[in-house]
Amino acid sequence: MQKNPYRPGVGLQPVHLAGRDQQIKRFRATLAAAPEIPANLRLTGLRGVGKTVLLRRFDEVATEDGWATALLELEPRHNGNERLTALLRGHLERLQSAMSAAFRLKDAVGGFVEAARRSVTVSIEGLEWSFGGDLATRTTALAELLTETVSAASRAGREGVVLLFDEAQILSDEKSRDGDHPMSMLLAAVSMLQQQGVPVALVLCGLPTLTINLLEARTYSERMFRGDEVSSLPAPEARQAFTVPLEGTGRTATDAVVDRVLHTVEGYPYFIQLWGAELWDAATYAEQQTLTTELLDAIDDEIYRRLDLDFYAPRVDSLTPAEQDLLSDATACSYPPLLASEIGGRSPKSVGNVNVLLGRLIKANVLYRQGKGRYFYTAPGFEDYLRRRAARER
Repeated sequence: MQKNPYRPGVGLQPVHLAGRDQQIKRFRATLAAAPEIPANLRLTGLRGVGKTVLLRRFDEVATEDGWATALLELEPRHNGNERLTALLRGHLERLQSAMSAAFRLKDAVGGFVEAARRSVTVSIEGLEWSFGGDLATRTTALAELLTETVSAASRAGREGVVLLFDEAQILSDEKSRDGDHPMSMLLAAVSMLQQQGVPVALVLCGLPTLTINLLEARTYSERMFRGDEVSSLPAPEARQAFTVPLEGTGRTATDAVVDRVLHTVEGYPYFIQLWGAELWDAATYAEQQTLTTELLDAIDDEIYRRLDLDFYAPRVDSLTPAEQDLLSDATACSYPPLLASEIGGRSPKSVGNVNVLLGRLIKANVLYRQGKGRYFYTAPGFEDYLRRRAARER
């Protein structure tokens, strides 16, 4: 039996990565201009648009172009000075070890003497900080760790080090001066080195709230990053994402079913892969070689059941009952956007409580705010899911 060529999973590389060529070319150009021009990229987009897939492709591209890389996936537990430092230390020490092994191997076979002379010298003393002493100490320690890693990479013949963070919206600074400021710590350490020509690059990938967190960091982050938004695929590229995986399999899809799928999923890569995977399995069970609208009619409910179970439900099930209630109240509101004033009028909760819950839903990465009192869901189609969920619970 032939394997299903579609990959509807978190960060799974599709058979054909459609519609991202320009972003990959820009990333390559950004690295090529470093370290004279700091190579920092902010990659944002909704759930299901393929951010993680693109970030992993960036990791491959950087390696192909001679850079050493560290790809880190952030979780809520990493949002703190000490915890972020510990995560980075583990990855960077492993990278140093790998680079040292690579240098010893290449030196053993000769022709690598010049690389052994490479070193990275950084002046860290006497820098001015706009935040407290403990954060300055931690930032300096992180900068020194990065310097050691870049030096190891340079000795191994690499261009420098690229740090790639997935789910980077997890990082946010506390409001108080004495609180944790992991975002500022990371940005300041990288900026300190880049100002001295150290070849270290930073790619932050996450939900739209990442942009707000960067602006609220106690650094000049708006000057550090080139922004790039990952969105749904245009129609030609979306069609390629659906049809190219079928090439060489002996199976085809009718124009009618392709058109219907693409209209339904609105170009979102995860959804394209999910619809394709379910149609492929349905064709296998029906012993058909062609994906058709008749097959789609037969499995339509099953697709939405899987979509809700795998993609949407985990984001709601982890919320408190009060937060879930607010989302239920939101189904009676117009969207997009979700207006705080309207949901306040629909909900039995007080205005103050509604605002608190909206803030908690932002921290839970279910919502992001764009302008005063204007909120958007971080996953496409989320409002439709909430209505399906409410209908099932009635």
